[in-house]
Amino acid sequence: MQRRAAAIYFVFFLVVGAGAYAYIGVAEQTHQPQFQLDGTTIENESTATIGETQYQLSAITTSGGGGHGGGETVADLTWTNESFLNTGTIENNATTTYQNDSYLVVIENESDVAEFDLQAQQNVTAILQNDSAVENTLATKNGTDYVVYRDNNTLRPLSEYLPEPETLTFAEGETFPYEGNDATIANVTTSAVQLEWTAPKENSVELKEGQNVTLADGQRYFAHFHHHESVDVVSADQYSSFVQTNNERDAFQVRINGLWGISIISGVAAVIMLSSAYLPVRG
Repeated sequence: MQRRAAAIYFVFFLVVGAGAYAYIGVAEQTHQPQFQLDGTTIENESTATIGETQYQLSAITTSGGGGHGGGETVADLTWTNESFLNTGTIENNATTTYQNDSYLVVIENESDVAEFDLQAQQNVTAILQNDSAVENTLATKNGTDYVVYRDNNTLRPLSEYLPEPETLTFAEGETFPYEGNDATIANVTTSAVQLEWTAPKENSVELKEGQNVTLADGQRYFAHFHHHESVDVVSADQYSSFVQTNNERDAFQVRINGLWGISIISGVAAVIMLSSAYLPVRG
């Protein structure tokens, strides 16, 4: 009688556990909430076009989690801005190079200034050495530099002796070479010259599940990964739908975990029932 009852309970728990286990597979296939997102899918390590820009997706990897599925899936999305606006500044009284020669930047101290001058830097030492009528060194008196004439030691202020330096004038809207670029003179103030030019620039953003990023068109997007196979880049106006589906999937997973609990407990109970049938009976 004892063994018969144990066998009945064994079969009961076995059926319950097997039924719960079988339903887990069916539920995951047919009832799990699915994302309904309208975006651009980019395959792992491939390219795709969003708007008018082509993007390159790096290898999809999982960071952290020790390699046991607990990490965060990430990938880099890169693109090239072919006409990125760069800016530069040349300060007044600074030294700059123009056509391999050194010049002093001179901006007039006046209102509504719209141009600046480049004054050629003069090599005083070389000029003195090339003039046999003067000494090769200057004399300084009361803070002023003087040229010394060999004949009678006559002194002449250096500023009066030197020839008028070469002067080049540039105005707003003209082109000026700057750091290897053909820059446009955007604005001239009494303190500095503002320059602008366009050049290609590579940009990159890191994609993470559900994280917002701004792309080349200035719009906000978020990422949804399909394991390590691909990623959907979706407009941010669909983010509320993404969050709702995630909440539904979390609730679904709670119920699946409950079925796993039933399956495991039923299996353990079935083993206990079967084992108890072979316990010795007193008397």
